[in-house]
Amino acid sequence: PPQFRFPAMVEFGASFREQMIREWRPYYLNYDRLKGWINEMESSHSDKAARMFREELELSVDRVHQFYIAQERKMQQKLEELQAAGDAESKSARLLQDVEQLRDFAENNAEALRRIAMKYDKSTTPVMDTGDEQATPSLLSQVIGLVKDLPFSNAEARLSSMLALLEMMEQGRKPVTTRSRLTYSAAHARKRLSALNLGEPLLEAPKLEAEAGAAAGPEADIAAWLMDQAALVLATVAVACLARWNPTPKLTPTSYLVIWVTSLVLVFLVRQFPPDMVLMSATLFLTLSGVLSQVDAWAAFSNDVVLSVAGLGVVAHAVEKTGVIDIVFGMLLGRPRLLPIAMLRLFVPAVVMKVCISNTCMMSCLVAVIDKWSAEIGHSQAFFLLPLSYLLLISGTFATFSTSTNLIAQGLLVTHGFEGFSTFALAVPAVACTVFAAVYMILVAPLILGRFREDAKAEPGQAPALQSQATRRAQNRYDVRVQITGRVLRGETLASSGLLEKTAGVGDVLAYERYGKIDRNATEGLVLHLDDVLWMRTSIEAVANLFRVAGVAFLALDLADEAATCDPSSRDLVEAVLDVGSPWVGHQVGHARRYRPELGCAIVAYRAFSHRQGCEAEPDVASARRQAAAFRRAGDHIVLSAPATFYQAHKDSSDFVMLRRVDVGDGAAAGAAESSKAVPAGLILCGLVALVSTETLQLLEGVFLALSALILTGCTTMDAVARAVKLRTVLTIVGAFGLGKAIGQEGVARVLADILVFVLAPFCPHGLLAAVFAATVALGVIFHGTAVVVLMFPVCKSIAEGMGMPIHQLVSVLCISVSCQMLSPISYQTNLVAYSTGGYQFADFSKVGAGLVICLAFVAIPLCERAFPAP
Repeated sequence: PPQFRFPAMVEFGASFREQMIREWRPYYLNYDRLKGWINEMESSHSDKAARMFREELELSVDRVHQFYIAQERKMQQKLEELQAAGDAESKSARLLQDVEQLRDFAENNAEALRRIAMKYDKSTTPVMDTGDEQATPSLLSQVIGLVKDLPFSNAEARLSSMLALLEMMEQGRKPVTTRSRLTYSAAHARKRLSALNLGEPLLEAPKLEAEAGAAAGPEADIAAWLMDQAALVLATVAVACLARWNPTPKLTPTSYLVIWVTSLVLVFLVRQFPPDMVLMSATLFLTLSGVLSQVDAWAAFSNDVVLSVAGLGVVAHAVEKTGVIDIVFGMLLGRPRLLPIAMLRLFVPAVVMKVCISNTCMMSCLVAVIDKWSAEIGHSQAFFLLPLSYLLLISGTFATFSTSTNLIAQGLLVTHGFEGFSTFALAVPAVACTVFAAVYMILVAPLILGRFREDAKAEPGQAPALQSQATRRAQNRYDVRVQITGRVLRGETLASSGLLEKTAGVGDVLAYERYGKIDRNATEGLVLHLDDVLWMRTSIEAVANLFRVAGVAFLALDLADEAATCDPSSRDLVEAVLDVGSPWVGHQVGHARRYRPELGCAIVAYRAFSHRQGCEAEPDVASARRQAAAFRRAGDHIVLSAPATFYQAHKDSSDFVMLRRVDVGDGAAAGAAESSKAVPAGLILCGLVALVSTETLQLLEGVFLALSALILTGCTTMDAVARAVKLRTVLTIVGAFGLGKAIGQEGVARVLADILVFVLAPFCPHGLLAAVFAATVALGVIFHGTAVVVLMFPVCKSIAEGMGMPIHQLVSVLCISVSCQMLSPISYQTNLVAYSTGGYQFADFSKVGAGLVICLAFVAIPLCERAFPAP
């Protein structure tokens, strides 16, 4: 074979992958898979590995051969059309590039074949051809003989005349007219393939994984980058003009520096940069510029409230892992037929357990429970997920330790020399708001979400549960590409292959691709060929059903070839919702593996966060390609083919809003809980609540005591505790504390308070409380809740001092309003989980939430005034 410029064997696999043409990736020699079988042969001397290697080699070479001759025919036909046309010069450049790519494709695959043959010979130490008629020739010598007769090994010679003609056309010279056609001998090539002497005849075995492949667009999103720069410049110019005008002597040059930093923070958070990075960077900048002292900037690291927030998250994680939530709800939900009764039976235990378990843990556990339960009772899960998310938010204000925002407000009060809230100081307004929210959700939400009631109606002769399940599948569909890789499916139709039974039918198949040609008319009678690629948009259930079907392989959308070639029997399917802090956010699907290569995962399915979710037009291949262009925001769904250890190791990663193991029908239920530890974990949690609520122990001491008890009883381990610490949440709070300190000490908060007092003076004090409520809700759409509390507290403090209002009255309104993050699915993690799994449209959250937020303001403000009256 010809010599190619590739590095040594140890680096060849990576170089081979880098030089692949992305659109043709499904048709390359499966080098990684072949290498994997050789490694298994070396380590275990497995006969199965040897048989699988022989089959994979034959299939891979045939795949390359068939694709090459199909593309060569196509390009020669185009050349003949160009020669007959009058404008050949304008169209020859693109065809010239295609022919050069085909030549590179052929040469790279020929070299890969030679390299893998060398590795096979080295690993099996075959008897070389030394004249002994009985000796088995080396695989390399057989490959050299084989490739002489395969068109792709002679691509340079076969394509040379075509390249010469196209180069002449591109240069404007008239080529010599020719109609000579390249010849093919597919039958002879297959005969040569079957003549490879690798031992016993090949036994039929299912092909489990295939080459990775996906289309990806350009790396950089220029429009988004320009928007970021324009926003930064606009914020800088606006602050500079304000400083030049200097409307009040209360603001110093340092104050304007703080305003500028705060405006940049707002811009970055609106553009969905990680809040921990943004807020910590802002505090660091203010420290380096001398605005904040070291003590003021980083004091939150030693704040017992911040430590309590981190500790409570770990306790909630340890308890949730034992399956307490699943057990409790399994006993209490029952099988109600009336929707209001069903909602009530879900809301009551959720609100009670929310007192001591975080919103995110509760929501993550209940997603799977609600999915199954709603199908059984014949109601859409959309009637439960969004209302539950909102109810968990508002009920979290019941006790000071129930949510991190309450704890942060408590810490700020104490830090500034005020008396802290008692444990249940906010209980009266919180309970009233929770009851009102539950009634609102039961009466109003079903009216706003009425289309889900129509969707859930059963067809004649169809059970409600089946109809509900079909509706959910239609709402939440993933883009997937699967390749036919096993002989067991060759010659079968789509209908007879059984693939349509694994999905919702032929409607899930957008198109099929055969050696580079895409046909959008896939019917049940389509006869499947080896190497066919099916473009599908289907449900997560269908993805799970297809994952381990013999003869079908998923093509990794992120081009993670190493992971994609692993045996699926040793892998898990894991569904993930990306969080704003994920390194994958903002990068294209095809490049995702660059940012977390150590995970060893392949992205096999993708569903983009969309403002028009649930109302898309009929999907097609073009929309599938566009949707897979980039991760632009938190909320994108991915399905990973992951190592068996991935789920437990990354379940609590801040990269994901939600991570759940998908049941692929092998008995491994998603997120299987250690139910034997549920009783002691539940008792420990109840003990923590009792000790803290009766003020027998301070919260921080109670948290550490609970963690010790959980470790001693085997409910968790020290390693699990360390992994469960939400470090990025802690960093967000610390950064917000520093920025809030600067806003307060430099007079910015005082000026903002003066403006509010001036504008709302005729309505005091109700107007000021309403203003605090409205400003907090507005900021909550963009900022993390803890950051909103830290930023708004100095304003509340200045209003209290300037108007003589009780500080606790203002802070109580702040605590309740920061829990009203109900205007957008991206404003809070539980909203995002509900949006991602419930089939909602973006506007559903605003329609349901806007009216509820207004009503909660009318309920909360008077009750907060009564709970904390002016002296």
